[in-house]
Amino acid sequence: MMQHVKWTLVKHLQRVGWVYFTNNFYIENAADVTVPKTSKPLELVLITPQNCARVQDFRAADRCAEYVMKLEQGELGYFAASAGAMLGSIWATINKTTAPIVARGHMRLGPNEALLHDGVTGEEFRGMGVGPFMVGSLSLVLLKEYGVGRIVGDVNVRNRPSLRMMAKVGLRAEEATLSISAFGTLVWQVRMRPRV
Repeated sequence: MMQHVKWTLVKHLQRVGWVYFTNNFYIENAADVTVPKTSKPLELVLITPQNCARVQDFRAADRCAEYVMKLEQGELGYFAASAGAMLGSIWATINKTTAPIVARGHMRLGPNEALLHDGVTGEEFRGMGVGPFMVGSLSLVLLKEYGVGRIVGDVNVRNRPSLRMMAKVGLRAEEATLSISAFGTLVWQVRMRPRV
């Protein structure tokens, strides 16, 4: 319950104003990313309104509303599944327009670009390669099945586990971005050398 309150508070604060400092990773073809071996067989399962409650396999039940909202906003999500259990999830925003957009209040996406975000693995499944599997596998799906021209992965510079995960799929930060958003709108952004 406490985590839900914290998540809700953060989401409300982000709507008012937020500072993002991220390392950015780019994927433009299948050779840019690898899908590492995992300790158990995994598969990606598309998240739909009918199965989004399966988030309860690895997160609190109150997260189902968040997943429904993401689907309603046109987000593309996948579960990582093994032996019928959902172990984690990852999401992507695809710019399907012919003009640049700002995704999630802070990331500029050109036409036919996608942003990977909100990858999470259940606590009891961490250390099994689930996160790198999701990043690598979803990247390949976006490139091959959705025809995305470029994928952006942005990771908070303080999120060491996620930065290590990006390295496990063969990615290196190409730049860092400091972004400020207010009331859901990007108001200032500067790109610089990545912070490692």
